[in-house]
Amino acid sequence: MTGAVPLIDLDVAPRVPAGVASRRPRIAVPRPVLLLGVLVAALLALAAAAPPPRALRQGLAAGGTAAAAFTLGPGALYTAAFGQNPNSESGVRRYALPGGAQVWATPLAQNVQNLVLDDGILLARSGAEPRVSFLDANDGRVLWHLDSPTTSVVTLSGGRALLRADTGDGGTQLRLVSARTGATIWIRAFGGAGEIRNDDLFEHDPDRIVFVGVDGHVTTLRFADGSVLGEGDLGVRLPLEMVDYLTDFAGVTVFGDRLYLSRGDDGRTSLAAFGLPGLTERWRTDGGPAGYVQDCGPVLCISDSERVSGLDPGSGAVRWSDPAWSYASPLADDTLLAYDRQDEPGSAILDARTGAVRRTLGRTQVIGGVELRADTEILGRTWVRVAGPDGVVRTVGSLDTAAPYGCTALAPYLACPTSAGPTTVWSIP
Repeated sequence: MTGAVPLIDLDVAPRVPAGVASRRPRIAVPRPVLLLGVLVAALLALAAAAPPPRALRQGLAAGGTAAAAFTLGPGALYTAAFGQNPNSESGVRRYALPGGAQVWATPLAQNVQNLVLDDGILLARSGAEPRVSFLDANDGRVLWHLDSPTTSVVTLSGGRALLRADTGDGGTQLRLVSARTGATIWIRAFGGAGEIRNDDLFEHDPDRIVFVGVDGHVTTLRFADGSVLGEGDLGVRLPLEMVDYLTDFAGVTVFGDRLYLSRGDDGRTSLAAFGLPGLTERWRTDGGPAGYVQDCGPVLCISDSERVSGLDPGSGAVRWSDPAWSYASPLADDTLLAYDRQDEPGSAILDARTGAVRRTLGRTQVIGGVELRADTEILGRTWVRVAGPDGVVRTVGSLDTAAPYGCTALAPYLACPTSAGPTTVWSIP
């Protein structure tokens, strides 16, 4: 470490003892040279006072092999090791950050493929098998298990888990339980199949659940107690399989208090917006793009098989459309992250209001505000770029991962799978 290395300044002349005259001849230095010396000294002083460049720092390489799953929490990395086969045991571990010491290790009789952390509860979910385990994130204790093959965990939020079960008569049951004990808070049954569509369900404290049945019936529930806030019918049955966006398509998305229904039927398209919870129609357009709508701040984004378009949220009118992009999602500051149509997609940041390109990113993933750009010459190298206090995005280092899409970020840490195997954590400057 540089702090442990003594520094010797070779530019300082030895000190002459008091009372001893210097024997060096006095040489007059020309004034231009003096001025140049003053300027150089000033520049050196400024360089010495400048803060050191921001750089990515590796803090922890967890385990000797690749992890099947990992997630970051406040001051902690949680990992689940691969089992030898789909039915083998996994080891779930917690490591302290930034030091990297193992805090606890808990064996689970399941092959864990997914870890979710919320309010001190760690959810360990398997891949093919039905078992789900709930652990205390602080000490690793197993709190309870869920083993039903027809029941899945929809979300973990605010110390509660929302469960969905397919009933034997073709219906759907939603059940909210305590994530720590498994005790039931409320149950709500629906007579048919359907999907939960609201965007805020996976936030820390959602306030509603919007259940859309395949028969087109929409029911809005209060998340806390399961009470019905409103319901209505869309007047269309949702297809179980999509052929394409123009032939037989009905896509429903929900953002805030708006539900959007996009339809494609024998080449005819339409888009309608409804207010929730009463399902009151706000506006409708015909002949525009069809696809799943996203809330992109100043516009609604919609992607079909040919382009990405930005729509006016108040009327559905097309503000801009660009065939260069296949998909776009919102970022901060009224910008979008858009991907092009290449086999290995390139990306760019767009102005959400106009669709204009603000910055080309290349083969880049943006995760938690961190840009991860694949090196075009060295396979497996990924460059890390972050915005500084001045808003300028700069490269702070590189890491060895062929799967930057598998990374996760929680300031000030970035965790990624690496080509060598171990899950590695870096400190983000």
